[in-house]
Amino acid sequence: MWFIVLFIAVLLCDQLTKILIASWSGVAGTLGSGDTVTLKVLIKNFLQIDYCENTNGAMGLFKNLPHSQTVFIVVTIVILIGLLIYLCVSKHRSKWLNTSLALIMAGAIGNFIDRLTTHYVRDFIHVIIKIGGAERFPYIFNVADMALCIGAVMLVIYLVFLDKDAFFKKKKKEPEKEAVKTQNAE
Repeated sequence: MWFIVLFIAVLLCDQLTKILIASWSGVAGTLGSGDTVTLKVLIKNFLQIDYCENTNGAMGLFKNLPHSQTVFIVVTIVILIGLLIYLCVSKHRSKWLNTSLALIMAGAIGNFIDRLTTHYVRDFIHVIIKIGGAERFPYIFNVADMALCIGAVMLVIYLVFLDKDAFFKKKKKEPEKEAVKTQNAE
């Protein structure tokens, strides 16, 4: 049940930081799409707090999608229902899998709450990565986005390397099959 504590902690951290940063900005609810307000430079040329109100979705990838808020809300509901059904049906899940699912669900619900209450997602963490003088990672994100990304990477690692049916996991030979092969060879 520790993963429930993780889920609640991440969700609370996400919502509290969004509330604090939005109120600190003094412009919550008034920004246009793509507008940002720099609140604090934490590490010059690397990390700063920039408040923005994202109506487009992950890294602005869906800015031309009609009715994107409705699409994100429906997709989030479908994914969350699927995850809840899986959690109720599956019995023997590893700590790794529970952690990844808790992070994914907390992140999804954190941004889902924003979409329902404000019709945009409040983003504020801006990591500046410059190569050759140009910024190569111009995205602003939040705690929910971090939880989603970390949880998704953990889930992929689990499915590819750790699961009993993982693609890159060495399969143990079953003793019964080995005995049959030995008898047939004789």
